Amino acid sequence: MLLSHILAFFGICLLLSLLTGRGASYLKVPVILGYIVTGALLGPSILHYVSSQNIDSLNYINVITLSLIGFNIGSELKFKELRKMGKQILLIVTFEATAAFLLTAIATAIVLKSIPMGIIYGALASATAPAGTVDVIRQYRAKGEVTSTLYAVMGLDDIYALILYSLAIPIAGIMLGSTSVSVSVALLEACRDIGLEVVFGATIGYAMVRVGRYIHEQSLFMIFSLGCLFVMCAIALHFDISPILLTMTAAIVMVNSNGIITKKVTHALTQWSPPIYLMFFVLLGTRLDFGMIASYALLIAVYIVFRSFGKFGGAYWGASVSHASPNVRKYLGYTILSQAGVAIGLTLGAAKILIDMNLQHEATQIISVMTASTLLIMLIGPILVKYGLGRANELKAKD
Repeated sequence: MLLSHILAFFGICLLLSLLTGRGASYLKVPVILGYIVTGALLGPSILHYVSSQNIDSLNYINVITLSLIGFNIGSELKFKELRKMGKQILLIVTFEATAAFLLTAIATAIVLKSIPMGIIYGALASATAPAGTVDVIRQYRAKGEVTSTLYAVMGLDDIYALILYSLAIPIAGIMLGSTSVSVSVALLEACRDIGLEVVFGATIGYAMVRVGRYIHEQSLFMIFSLGCLFVMCAIALHFDISPILLTMTAAIVMVNSNGIITKKVTHALTQWSPPIYLMFFVLLGTRLDFGMIASYALLIAVYIVFRSFGKFGGAYWGASVSHASPNVRKYLGYTILSQAGVAIGLTLGAAKILIDMNLQHEATQIISVMTASTLLIMLIGPILVKYGLGRANELKAKD
């Protein structure tokens, strides 16, 4: 993709998103739906302004966005507050992620008449995307018990999803006839990745607190914050690890060491991040393929419906067992249905394993279904986040 084309694409996306975002606000829905519509208009399915290859070449936008999201989540996770609801959060995450895995695996296995493929879809269903959720929280300045619980759930959900995925994919591979996939090796690699993310994140978070004490000008603090963020993005890409957990760990170390510096960094990144979030959702929209949705309509519908039942029911069940407040029990489920970057990343990994096993059709199917379902879920997910937080009376800003 030529540099002039990239710059033109960015410019058109930003300007067109002003209109679609305004339209979304007029319809009283989260503005990110307007950004997704912008991407759909410019993508291969409608105006063909960008191709699939062009979209793949802009993957660094996803890495930067996921890094920002991870830092935002981590900056809300104070040990003092987590200790108060530690058991509650663990139960909710375990119940909602496991229920989504089991229900989706069983339903898709029945549709496809394939237990191993059902296991793969179930593993991918367990992840929750914080991107759209965090954007809605920021847009409406949500604050309260459900919002605090949601931040903690999102922080642990992807770790649990990664463990489920690391166990399920090798098992499915063995059932499909592969002799090159080992459960123990896959689990060790997952532990290695999590270890690297925690070590790098904690080290950088500690260094940011130490250095941040000597920076006072706002402009210099923004430069410092962005520099650290880009270094963490580079580490995540180099070691092929999750940018979310890495930056989340850095933020957790910071917020529990020095809340003032953490607020300064968060403020600096918030000032800079809106165009990046916008482009992330635009790029999601460019992947919308109406032909693909039609081809796998039944499988996509089954995946979305049973994953949603699992997430919502599991969250309610976990909140009930842990004796959470009525608001958390009734409304948390609405806020954890979104699916985006993490699930797509895991999908690409699963597809690569299937291709290595000469299962090209299954690899194409899984990419198609997960891309289409992600986009459809992102169309309704933010609306449900707004509804759930609104019913809990935690939205502080209006449309």
